[in-house]
Amino acid sequence: MHGTMGLARRAVAALGLVGVGALAACGGSGATTGSGGGRTITIGVDIPVTADAYVAGAIQRGADLAAKEANARGVTLGGTKYTIALKVYDDNSQPAASAQNVSSAVSDGAVAVIEDGLGAAVSAPRSAAAGVPEIVIANGTAGLMDPQNRPSVFRLGIANDAAATLLGAYLVQTTKHVAIIHDDSDSGRDGADQLTQSLATAGGKADLSLEVPASAATFDAQLQAVASSGAGALALWGSDLFIAKVVSSAHAAHLTLPIFTAPTGESPAVRAAAGSAATDGLRFVSSRLTSEDDSTSFGQFEHRLASAESGPTDAGFKDNEGREVRQPNDLDFFAYDAVNLVVAALEKQNSAAAGPALISALGGVSVKSANGDTRGFNPQNHEGVSDDDMYIAVIHDMKFAPVQDEQLSKTLPTEDQVLSDFH
Repeated sequence: MHGTMGLARRAVAALGLVGVGALAACGGSGATTGSGGGRTITIGVDIPVTADAYVAGAIQRGADLAAKEANARGVTLGGTKYTIALKVYDDNSQPAASAQNVSSAVSDGAVAVIEDGLGAAVSAPRSAAAGVPEIVIANGTAGLMDPQNRPSVFRLGIANDAAATLLGAYLVQTTKHVAIIHDDSDSGRDGADQLTQSLATAGGKADLSLEVPASAATFDAQLQAVASSGAGALALWGSDLFIAKVVSSAHAAHLTLPIFTAPTGESPAVRAAAGSAATDGLRFVSSRLTSEDDSTSFGQFEHRLASAESGPTDAGFKDNEGREVRQPNDLDFFAYDAVNLVVAALEKQNSAAAGPALISALGGVSVKSANGDTRGFNPQNHEGVSDDDMYIAVIHDMKFAPVQDEQLSKTLPTEDQVLSDFH
């Protein structure tokens, strides 16, 4: 559609520096001098450009807007004016590549890395030694946050334990017996474990939990086992593309159980790949878009983002009335907040240098979030998203809305997702 950028087209941008000219690599200093003599601070962006258009595009868009706005305001440290630049690295959704990219970003002089977080458990020693904080947006593995052993790793995204706690409590309203299918990623395994524990706490049970390779193309045996298990619902945990494949296969197999998913079920990739009939009624856990005390800031953020990105985010498909659907920018704003927190930490230490002081400063600053909340990291666990912000959404006609049978969800507004309605 004219004036919009599709998810895939926006995500597969040329790798390199966003918003500034090329920088000379200068490991460890935290700042470089550009060809015009200005001083530049680099933030690495480690994302799955070629493997997951939604995650990559959302993180890059949010980070880019925050950098542009910081530069427009002006960043002055120790009497010197700096420009914030982003350097993008493609990890292709591979943990080893993700970890190597963090090492490369450190060598390239980045002061921080905003990332999907797939390799953060491996890259943490390198980033800690360099004093370069990593802010994870899209890896919910509960044990990843460990301030004692991984002091440089922070999360501004949905943690598996928080998501599973709400989803388990919500599931038992439908059935006490649940089947789980998860992929073989660290987050997939952890999410299934967290949900199994949550179900037990809530008085339910995971009747079976089946691991399937994320690359699997067929799920016939697993779906037959689910159908024979006596479970009253199916829960899925894994990447958005994995969930899309299972949902599509379940529909083709005429599985009639209600399906509930991890936060990745929100991704437009699920609806695009599985289609309207397969995803209608699918429920997923997510984090609220608007703040409890501020109903306008998130919409204002989306409009600033649309202005910066040549239009609102086109989900890449239409509803049953033929109207193009817009994807709300509720993942983008985590990356936006992450960059603003890094800038706030640099300003607190009044220096452009990476190091232990920057990691310490990041744990103690707060900013106004894109949705109006006060955003900062809990120093005890390095989490930046509150468990209390979790809600349940349901998909209908290729769009999603908060459910009406969960305490927080029923109080939340429904975001208009018809693309042509965005003005």
